[in-house]
Amino acid sequence: MAMRTARAKVVKGKIVTRAKFPEGTKLFLVVDTPQPEIELDADDEKAFDKAMVAVRQGTTIPLDVFRAILQRL
Repeated sequence: MAMRTARAKVVKGKIVTRAKFPEGTKLFLVVDTPQPEIELDADDEKAFDKAMVAVRQGTTIPLDVFRAILQRL
């Protein structure tokens, strides 16, 4: 079964969305809480730009390898 996302908001206690779903579709809702803005200094911005270049060039490690590394920490 394919999973997809849709945006919605609560209006007068009801969930409102422009997305269309077939009758009987079961939905899993996740509350999108606002996060504080992240301020980057010049070094952080350079590191982020360098990382994005690596992603575009395909020189990064696969996601499953990255997850395995995180689990070991």
